[in-house]
Amino acid sequence: MTQVKPYRRIIYRSSPTGDDVRADHQAILATSRRNNGMDGISGILWIGDGQYRQLLEGPVDSVGETFERIAQDPRHRDIVMLDDRMVDAPEFGEWAMAGLPGDQPRDAAERLRLLLRNADPEIRQYFPVD
Repeated sequence: MTQVKPYRRIIYRSSPTGDDVRADHQAILATSRRNNGMDGISGILWIGDGQYRQLLEGPVDSVGETFERIAQDPRHRDIVMLDDRMVDAPEFGEWAMAGLPGDQPRDAAERLRLLLRNADPEIRQYFPVD
């Protein structure tokens, strides 16, 4: 009998569209943290090199609905799906949404390295920190 994997993980990248990317990033994080906690979704939202990279994970329906909302959000364009798979358990279940970078790019890279230090290499490949 095949075991059903109850969680979905999506990793995508997109380009920000606004004039104040930092303010948009903070607004997206605030909304994500509020909504994702209710929906059982966790993950990481990274902005660097002129693009967003986000990992969403959680219940299948919640992740799909969240990604559909993101695809309609005017703060994103050129969305590219990097990974979409079923997983046994969330990798970052303790966070509603970890947000990066910090105020200093070097600090942000170090924070991302720490957040991803025990993550599956398949996840780390999508979040360049050097």
